[in-house]
Amino acid sequence: MFEIAAIDISVDLKEILKGRFIIPQIILTKPNIILERSTEGKGNWEFQDNENAHNKDREFPIIERVRIVDGTLTYEDLTSHTHFSAFFATKIKEEDGEESTVLQGEGKLRGRPLTINLNAGPLVALRQAKQPYPMVLELHAGKTSVKVNGTLTQPLQLQGIDLQFDIKGPNPEQLSHVLGAPMPSLPLYQLKGDLSHHDDIWQIQRLHGHVGDSDLAGNITVKIVAGQPHITADLNSKKINLNDFGPFPQSLSALRKLQKMNANISIRSKLVDTKVPIDNLKMHIIIKEGHLILSPLDFSVAGGNIRSRIEFDTKTQPIKSKIEIEIHHVKLGEILRRFKIADKSAGLIGGQGIFWFKGNSLAEMLASADGGLLMLMTGGRLDGLLVELAGLDIGEAIVALFDKDDNTEINCAFVDLPTSGGIINMKTFVVDTKDTVFFGSGSIDFNSVQLDLVIDPKPKDLSLFSARAPLHIKGSLKDPTFTPGASAILRGAVSLALLPSAPIVSLYSLLQKDQKDQGNHKQDNILCGGLVEAINEARK
Repeated sequence: MFEIAAIDISVDLKEILKGRFIIPQIILTKPNIILERSTEGKGNWEFQDNENAHNKDREFPIIERVRIVDGTLTYEDLTSHTHFSAFFATKIKEEDGEESTVLQGEGKLRGRPLTINLNAGPLVALRQAKQPYPMVLELHAGKTSVKVNGTLTQPLQLQGIDLQFDIKGPNPEQLSHVLGAPMPSLPLYQLKGDLSHHDDIWQIQRLHGHVGDSDLAGNITVKIVAGQPHITADLNSKKINLNDFGPFPQSLSALRKLQKMNANISIRSKLVDTKVPIDNLKMHIIIKEGHLILSPLDFSVAGGNIRSRIEFDTKTQPIKSKIEIEIHHVKLGEILRRFKIADKSAGLIGGQGIFWFKGNSLAEMLASADGGLLMLMTGGRLDGLLVELAGLDIGEAIVALFDKDDNTEINCAFVDLPTSGGIINMKTFVVDTKDTVFFGSGSIDFNSVQLDLVIDPKPKDLSLFSARAPLHIKGSLKDPTFTPGASAILRGAVSLALLPSAPIVSLYSLLQKDQKDQGNHKQDNILCGGLVEAINEARK
């Protein structure tokens, strides 16, 4: 375990006469330290305890200086494919005689190439618990590099840490087997900041850097309470690219790890880089006893904004979740245009909804959905919207649904989507145009991933009534079929008199970005107001 060429010890005889054993200096020449951990996990530095091994009354001599000359260190851990060889020595500055300990080595850390360069304080300072121990460390593990510069007040206990760090690498997940803890899978990253550890509190302050194309800045605090981490963070970003943080997981079972932590995290970003034009993201994450709450989860999109609240209860099996959403003044055409769907076919939308889910995956959640969504739209063209959403020329079906001379510009569209057991039963769907009112009915089933909808035209000029045929949309969500007439709903089954006017009125404010904006969009209210008046008139 240990061998040495020579030991030089100086003793202060005057202090010995006073009853104090002081060693002013020890010089160790060519010490060779060999540390090994067996396949059973036992280290050769672990000795059998005896009654006097922890005698607190035992006094050690005072060592004032330790110097190392040409030392070597070898470490071998047969349980983790880790081995390491290093050179270490005491370095003395010529100008002021200040001493430091240097260590240079290389090897493998859990099978990955490792190099390390350390410049730290003198070895004897390790026993001075109240004095900051300086260190500069540069470590390379595989393609990951870490640079550290600062002090440790209790380095042997990893306490009293005040360090500046700079870490970069291809993916934090590669460090999981090194750290012995799961790390997220992320793209190329580089992060800098100040790290401190005092008592049970870890802090990262002035954090800044990037993960992929996303930048991050802010402060993070982790406090260990009863063995569980409590995380508080305040993070800002100029741009977040959602692709940097991976797709929505197919399984939500990983959320169960939240039961072992608590968190209060605020995230703000000026821009979210996605196909949909999102900016001004505001997200507050609360994790407590396995309960995850995102409130608010707000962002601006396509000229408007979406406000939402999301909850996950991971203590239940399957996981229970809830989503509340409000849509304000969103230009649907701008969103569809990003997916190569003509932007002139859709208008301005507003809406509000709430859904409850059960499931450990996105598919299970949709199949269990309960709740509903109300939406209102002004502007756009119904014929163009149907063609674009179908992704094909539906030819005969369009001819049957629309008269060639029709003006199908949408004055107001309203839809109510009550949902139960993963099935949307659409009983209230109306699109008001200049010449025609279109009614819709049917269902969307997320259990079988099928839809069965009918759009039925009601010309305002009854002389045109016979020229129209309903449109039946049926089949899978990915590849529906469009059939005119034959299997449509019976005429007269839906009328304006049966429609609720109150929900339409209640959605007026959602066509504005906020309350201050209401006066700038009176025209949108007037268009939908005409539909409400027609509904009330039909009831007389």
